[in-house]
Amino acid sequence: MENIVAEVESLRKATYGEEDVLDRKENNVQEKGTTLLFVSIAAVNLITLGTGCHIAWTSPTIPRLVSNDTSINPLGNSPATVFDISFIAGSYFIGCLVGNLIPARVLDRCGRKPVMALVAALMSVSSIVLAFASNVWSYCLCRLVLGIGSGATFMLIPLYTGEVAHKGNRGRFNYYLTMFLGLGFIYSYSTGSRFSTKVYTLLCSLPTLLALLFILLVIPETPYFLVSRNRTRSEVGKVLSKLRSCFDLEDEMKQIECAVSRNLKQGGQKVTYVSIFRDRATSKAFTISTSMLIFQLLSGTTVIYSFLSPILDTVTATYWSGNTSAIAISMVNLLCTITGSLTVERCGRKPLLIWSALTAGFSNFLLGVFFQLQALRYDLVSLSSLPFVCIVLYSIGYSLGLGSLPFAYVSELFPQHTKNVAVPVCTALGTLCNALLTVIFPYFMQYLGVQWCFWLFAASCVGCAIFTRYVVPETKGKTLEEIQRILEA
Repeated sequence: MENIVAEVESLRKATYGEEDVLDRKENNVQEKGTTLLFVSIAAVNLITLGTGCHIAWTSPTIPRLVSNDTSINPLGNSPATVFDISFIAGSYFIGCLVGNLIPARVLDRCGRKPVMALVAALMSVSSIVLAFASNVWSYCLCRLVLGIGSGATFMLIPLYTGEVAHKGNRGRFNYYLTMFLGLGFIYSYSTGSRFSTKVYTLLCSLPTLLALLFILLVIPETPYFLVSRNRTRSEVGKVLSKLRSCFDLEDEMKQIECAVSRNLKQGGQKVTYVSIFRDRATSKAFTISTSMLIFQLLSGTTVIYSFLSPILDTVTATYWSGNTSAIAISMVNLLCTITGSLTVERCGRKPLLIWSALTAGFSNFLLGVFFQLQALRYDLVSLSSLPFVCIVLYSIGYSLGLGSLPFAYVSELFPQHTKNVAVPVCTALGTLCNALLTVIFPYFMQYLGVQWCFWLFAASCVGCAIFTRYVVPETKGKTLEEIQRILEA
């Protein structure tokens, strides 16, 4: 170990000069990460950008699918019914459920990088086939396969980010997932309104094709996986030195080896789904992570962004079209996500998450009130902009914490030896909830009224704030090993 660290340090001294190296050590410069670290996390999150495109794909596409105008409807003279729309939207999230459950053995044997490359390739091919689909069942099948890739993405990206990022910037990098998801929404809404469904869907395949290229040619495997596969210390040291801008790698190398060694001892027996509940730390991590993901989804994010244009189009006397409003809201979402990524390591996870949930809950409550008054046929011309304002406020609250921090907890809380089993189960339960919501939401809109959905989302957000205050631990600035000790207490 000492030889590797000395070798890496000598190379850096030759590059930066001995005095600069000593100054940086003495001043304890905070780890900021290298260009490769930023590029690697951004590259894998291009898959997330593609996921955002396909989550929002229904928003500009649904009005065309139900249209009687054969020049814009890819289904021709057979407009989609409520049942068709429900399953075109819902099949995507049913696929997500399947994608969440990638077998642990695949991740253990193949590694994060090859599996992410496979996911990017699968989504690219499915998106291209979807562009040329011409009937409801073809749409459902392609969306199902895209969902499988997206489900795997929400499980793989937090794992990869947690294992390549330093404890000092791990929280910030976890915001990349929501940031690129927001970019996907903007990209999808902007192109969906300007191109035919076929061209628009082909454009949605570009982010995943680009991600595939970067994954194959640029990004490294995670140091944790390399150590677990008994790769040479020099190989692990070289990868770690490319990901870190600081000069004392010895401590982190020892922490990684210690963590993997401990996990191998704890995981001596075959890791199964039952093993998640064998010890206090893992079962507590599972409860917190699963609850946070379900709270996140029950805040209404997927339903709101999947049906954003139709929701806003139902508002009387709207100044903008639903699609234009959707683009503006997504821009706010992106800017607030960037703000959250810059403040999370200063403010901590818990305060941001609590205020984020309360803000989103208040916005959902007001939206429910507006649509209830609309259903009672009150004259709301003077308040026609209220839904847009409420969804902007929701986007601000959601983006600051609720959108990203649940994934941060998923990547931080589980011990290494159970991650490959626990994280897929966690995300699968969240996705199951998401799929059910997406399937039944069109029926809620048509038969009960959209207001009841928003009131349910508001109650969930309040529950999330209470749960975070009394149950969720603060993980800011802590190593993965330190977090395990907190959970074991």
